[in-house]
Amino acid sequence: MLQNSVAMVETAYLLIALDRNTPTAVARDVLRVPGVVKASVTMGEFDVIAIAEQDDTKGFPGITAAVRRIEGVRTVVTCVVVTP
Repeated sequence: MLQNSVAMVETAYLLIALDRNTPTAVARDVLRVPGVVKASVTMGEFDVIAIAEQDDTKGFPGITAAVRRIEGVRTVVTCVVVTP
């Protein structure tokens, strides 16, 4: 690594739709998943949107799997941010 270089952190947005349970409770549970740095309740097609960060993209499938195991979660769409 070069002197004064900054390590890049990979980011992904998790779009979470629920089939039951309250979005607020699910957002709190999502925040407990290691790697998730923010979770917000939303109105629209998705009930919760979370932001996850990892050193590389290989960690995102595990985060997505952990979120899918939360009670009331119907679907999770993971969108990895690509910086040009």
